[in-house]
Amino acid sequence: MGWGVKAMQDIPQGTFICEYVGEIITDAEADKRENDSFLFTLDNKVGDVHCVDARLFGNIGRFINHLCEPNLLAVRVFTMHQDLRFPRIAFFSSKPIKAGDQIGFDYGDSYWRIKSKSFSCQCGSLKCRHSAAPPVAWTCSVSASVSGLPLRTGAARRRRNPHENGALRNFNLETESDGSSPW
Repeated sequence: MGWGVKAMQDIPQGTFICEYVGEIITDAEADKRENDSFLFTLDNKVGDVHCVDARLFGNIGRFINHLCEPNLLAVRVFTMHQDLRFPRIAFFSSKPIKAGDQIGFDYGDSYWRIKSKSFSCQCGSLKCRHSAAPPVAWTCSVSASVSGLPLRTGAARRRRNPHENGALRNFNLETESDGSSPW
């Protein structure tokens, strides 16, 4: 079972949670890496495909699990440029979240087409779309950080890819002239 992130306090809808940070790598480099647990695809249908790999460095965002009924929304944010290949990925609460609730986003159907061969979703939702077992009461989610699995699959299919379901949105944010960024 993976890590997971729970809210420490009540979080109103629309609250910025965190940015998904890590090393930006090409799709070809992602295919060479043995551990695909923390890859987030930046496939914007423009130019070469890139990913964010949070395996070696990142923040709390890399521990956010999949939920079939997500309470986070992944948003493409452009602060210092408008290069569509390299958005920043920010998570915002899509509904009010109570203290103690697990926070998560939908990793996308492509992710589960590959990963379901090794494990199934454990979100516990009555609307779970990726569980091998019948739904049970809310417990916890299996994380994308399951390690040690000998998975070598098509790169674009094994990554967290919430924009395939229309969940990843674009957002432009103007920053101050000194180049500072809220992230």
